[in-house]
Amino acid sequence: MFRLLGNKLFWLILLVVIVSLVTMSQTTLPRENITVLEKAVHYIYTPLQNGIDGLGGHWGNLRDLFSDKRTLHDRIEELEKRNAQMAVDNQILREYEAESKRLQNLLGFQQDSLDLYDLKPAAIIARSANNWNKNLVINVGESDGIKRGMPVITPYGLVGRINSVSLNSAQVSLITDREMAIGVILQRSRETNGIVEGIGESNQLRMNNIPYYSSIEKNDRVITSGLSSDYPKGIDIGIIERVNPEPSGLLLTAEVKPAVNFDRLEEVLVITNYYPPVSEEQEGEQ
Repeated sequence: MFRLLGNKLFWLILLVVIVSLVTMSQTTLPRENITVLEKAVHYIYTPLQNGIDGLGGHWGNLRDLFSDKRTLHDRIEELEKRNAQMAVDNQILREYEAESKRLQNLLGFQQDSLDLYDLKPAAIIARSANNWNKNLVINVGESDGIKRGMPVITPYGLVGRINSVSLNSAQVSLITDREMAIGVILQRSRETNGIVEGIGESNQLRMNNIPYYSSIEKNDRVITSGLSSDYPKGIDIGIIERVNPEPSGLLLTAEVKPAVNFDRLEEVLVITNYYPPVSEEQEGEQ
């Protein structure tokens, strides 16, 4: 009986509270006389409402925080992609600048050498992996007037010569190839008609047949002698790094560092024709 009475009382109070809440929510004008029950309901309802409002505010802030984090994460990803693309673009730009400098250097050398050589620019398209036979392939051939035996140079010095030709490409034997031999002299003293040969297993050269009485010194510059028709006179070969006496005591040998850095070679010039320098006496006769 008491349980039934308690249940009825609970539902009665709940009904009164609901009616009061509805009445209060619909009252838009301020009231001076508020019942005790309304005060009690207001006393209970106000903290509850504030708590609900506060919880709603915290939830909204939390939702905004997660939204801001997602936005920030997306922004960071976008910036990282842009930075990566900028790095690629800068690398491409640097490569273009380096290529432009190399080509300008080749063009300048070609213009300065008009009185000495007819030059055909070429790009390297392949290299030999053989350490003993140093070769590379260039993108000019018979259709460009290239012939076997033509010298190949850069503005820095002698690269080698053409050893085989196809229609649109040609193979170049480097001066470091062990089958190569070049007649040379010392630029400083104009003496010592020696022979520079490739070593093969490295990018170094060896100068042979140097007379023991030669004044050859370290850092002397070695150039082509021009005594054969293979190469014009005066093309830079390299620098003397060390001089060694032969066991016989009659001759010397020397280690030569090439003037050309073959590991960084990308473009070359083929000498398709060359002209002997004209002396002052010959100019006077003309």
